Amino acid sequence: MAETKTKHSFVSTLKVDVPVERLFSWHENPGAYERLTPSFDSVAVKYRKGGIDGGEVHIKLPPIGGVIPVPLIWVAKHHSYKKNVQFMEDQESGPFVGPLPFWNGSWHHRHLFEKDGKNSSILKDELYYDFPMDPFGSIFGGAYTKNRIKQMFAYRRNITANDLYEQSKYKGKPMDIAITGGSGLIGSQLIPYLTTAGHKVENIVRGRPTKGELVWDIDRNIVSSLEGKDAVVHLAGEPINKPLGGKIPIPWTKWKRNQILESRVKGTRLIAEHVASLNKKPKVLVCASAIGYYGDNGEELLSEDAEKGTDFFSHVVSEWEAAAKPAIDAGIRVVFLRLAPVMSPQGGALQVLSLPAMLGSSPPVAGGKQWWSWVSVDDAIGSIYHSIITDSLSGPVNVASPNPVRQKEWASTLANVFWGRLGKLTTLIPIPGFLLKTVLGEFGDVLALSSIKVDSSKLINSGYKFRFNNLEDCFRHLLGKRNVEDL
Repeated sequence: MAETKTKHSFVSTLKVDVPVERLFSWHENPGAYERLTPSFDSVAVKYRKGGIDGGEVHIKLPPIGGVIPVPLIWVAKHHSYKKNVQFMEDQESGPFVGPLPFWNGSWHHRHLFEKDGKNSSILKDELYYDFPMDPFGSIFGGAYTKNRIKQMFAYRRNITANDLYEQSKYKGKPMDIAITGGSGLIGSQLIPYLTTAGHKVENIVRGRPTKGELVWDIDRNIVSSLEGKDAVVHLAGEPINKPLGGKIPIPWTKWKRNQILESRVKGTRLIAEHVASLNKKPKVLVCASAIGYYGDNGEELLSEDAEKGTDFFSHVVSEWEAAAKPAIDAGIRVVFLRLAPVMSPQGGALQVLSLPAMLGSSPPVAGGKQWWSWVSVDDAIGSIYHSIITDSLSGPVNVASPNPVRQKEWASTLANVFWGRLGKLTTLIPIPGFLLKTVLGEFGDVLALSSIKVDSSKLINSGYKFRFNNLEDCFRHLLGKRNVEDL
């Protein structure tokens, strides 16, 4: 077989406490490819035909600067499908297999599924590959590729095991769920998370919908009927910041402040009034919110009962949550997830600050004593699913790791992930608070200067188990920087 003819191989094994049929269906359901794609790889599925039983997927890879300056397309074809036993995936073209005679590498990935008792199973990933242009490919790319593969499969094992653990808590029939903000940082991961669990998901979009999408327009007060939906998840809202080039924060203008407020209040009110008017109402409406509700509170540990702050963003969050009142009055269970800043290299603080940290600058800001609550993107989506299936949960819920850190610890942890012991050198030159305030204005307070230390006991006591309590573990997972001994 093809795998016996390659020079290089790698094997990854994972035991999970679900039947082999469930493990296999998770991989067969829509969304598995997206869930298994590491957050540290800037790739996107551009085309898909069929599934793991003879299907094909095209993945856009980022340019490799100086070597391959244009984006590559990884074309993967699936074959050798045997339900609950195996399927294979070969690279037809891409980094290992090119159109030119000398670009003659190979990439074969076999997924094996084994029963291990009644309610547990084993996933075995076997990878066989050759570098193009050997021996030069092995010499120049061997060490990098080997580490990348190890990091990738460590990430995949974490996602597979934790997704299946969380999803196994739900024992009911598949749900019909509608989502706003499905293309955002959280929504783009939530949708494949829900579809791998076997649920039907429809994204509510602005503009022209495609197959399987619904439409809404908050300016015209229009939304597609949500009659009969089991749950509605409302994530949409003007981003509090769209960095220049995805990396450089910019201050709020008067127009931006208005968009931040109106998009949240008008959008939430439209959804709430619509679901309240339905004959067959959803059982639950889960609304994104933010710990910015509390404003700057120094050393105080903040539960959901704490008073709201006095700044602009506290006002935004208060009005945002109040806009859902029609749904509450109609008897719908409404959950407001007061999210801490979400950790992901695809957006937010980690996206903005990881590049300077990688380049050698991860300084404390304004002394660095302010508390930063945080949550991994996987715990953000996990808490949404938990809120959908947990009937006892309602009202505001803090969603943040139970271990908040001071800003200087956040910065030094990121530096350590990139630089190890040398990371201390990247934190030597602090950024004065007045400088950040001068450059970014009020947004500087929201981004870095406010001290918000929240208590997640309500979420934890309802049965949610955080994947990431430790900030360094979270960073290493998201950035593909696990220690060698952990691979």
